[in-house]
Amino acid sequence: MIASEPSTGHGLLYPLNLFRQRDQHPLPAVEALEGEAMPEPYRSLLVHTGDMTSRLEAFHRSRMTLRALHVDPQPAIYRREVLLCTEEDGTPVEYGAIEIRLDAFPESLRSEIVAARQPLGGLLNHHGMKYHSAPRGFFRVLPDATLASLFNVDAASCFYGRSNHLVSSEKKTLARIVEVLRP
Repeated sequence: MIASEPSTGHGLLYPLNLFRQRDQHPLPAVEALEGEAMPEPYRSLLVHTGDMTSRLEAFHRSRMTLRALHVDPQPAIYRREVLLCTEEDGTPVEYGAIEIRLDAFPESLRSEIVAARQPLGGLLNHHGMKYHSAPRGFFRVLPDATLASLFNVDAASCFYGRSNHLVSSEKKTLARIVEVLRP
């Protein structure tokens, strides 16, 4: 089954759809998957309620750095399109499109988020903020030239990802994220 969604709203690929629409690129074709149907190592990396930054760092045995591709700052909502890369050699290991509710964070943390120097999960962990992931869905991305170019892999590659919300201990949505892993 190929999932599709309107160009607006909060579908499975939100907020990725906003960046693709802005760049006049089509949304990638995705196939929705149940978490348990996700092949390894993607299942271990994506199907959980913890943070991705720590999981990626453990898997790749390297700290993660953030490379901001595009930033869309608004007063209350901050969107960015990013690559998480290994600190060791700069290999991009995760692509993310994220919408962050700035009003859900203390002012000191907001300035660090907007500086776009560290992954959000790393910042939240560093500041001891309690939160969890609430995955909304898992998917396989059929070959997509844009993602292949970002990861510098063969254009015939498939990718695996998830649509996720970060939720505070008070059950407030902190961020909406589409996370896609390198093949």
